[in-house]
Amino acid sequence: GDAGFGGGGGESFSFGGGDPFGGMGGGGFGGSPRRRVAAPMEHKIPCTLEELFMGCAKKFKISNTVLTVDVRKGWKEGTKIKFENPAITFIVQEKKHSFLARDGDDLRWQCKLTRAQSIKGVALTVPMLDGTEVKVSTKGERVYHGGAMAIAGHGMPIKGGPARGNLVIEFKITD
Repeated sequence: GDAGFGGGGGESFSFGGGDPFGGMGGGGFGGSPRRRVAAPMEHKIPCTLEELFMGCAKKFKISNTVLTVDVRKGWKEGTKIKFENPAITFIVQEKKHSFLARDGDDLRWQCKLTRAQSIKGVALTVPMLDGTEVKVSTKGERVYHGGAMAIAGHGMPIKGGPARGNLVIEFKITD
């Protein structure tokens, strides 16, 4: 039988088996070329925001074959990983996080402050997906309902490099 191997990020390898005349295009005596149209199966890969931030490996058993998908740092919802044998496409599905929301390469965090806190200023500590914390002060900043503050380089990893998006703190002012 066929033995197929695939790696994350769209790399595919297959060895042996199959139709020895598959690439010849003939269909017999005067017939039209034979086509094999087998739509690949699709399988969703549910990933937490932490897994998409740090990267991880996910294993799936498909038709007696164990496939490993290497989820890379910064992958987004809808990223497709294709394997040839068995013919399957994995699609990244992002799970909702309890207090951070992804917006492209940025992470958004809603901060609720009273009117007095928004005027006086406060020290904020935002827990990040890798276990670190980002400390920010609003002293001397103009903080208002619906306003935002961007902290450069503290968002999601940007695929293909060391750069990261921003952490965007969105302010909600209450009385």
